Amino acid sequence: MILKVKAHPKSKKRMLKKVSNTEVEVWVHEPPVEGKANRAIIELLSEELEVSKSLISIKLGSASKQKTFEIKGEPKMPKDLFG
Repeated sequence: MILKVKAHPKSKKRMLKKVSNTEVEVWVHEPPVEGKANRAIIELLSEELEVSKSLISIKLGSASKQKTFEIKGEPKMPKDLFG
């Protein structure tokens, strides 16, 4: 599964918001320094989709707010997020 993500690092909130079936916005507390925000986004995606963090990788945009992630395996699609 390919998922496009618009990142909001250094945010007061930590959440995911559906934009479309293949795109989400993600807010994380961590700053975009030394990959901290990217790791936080992977952790949040892992929790929401109920897949191992090792099955999530950044394909494009590791240094950008617009990112593309590949999620391997069979992620659970929460109804409130992807339904």
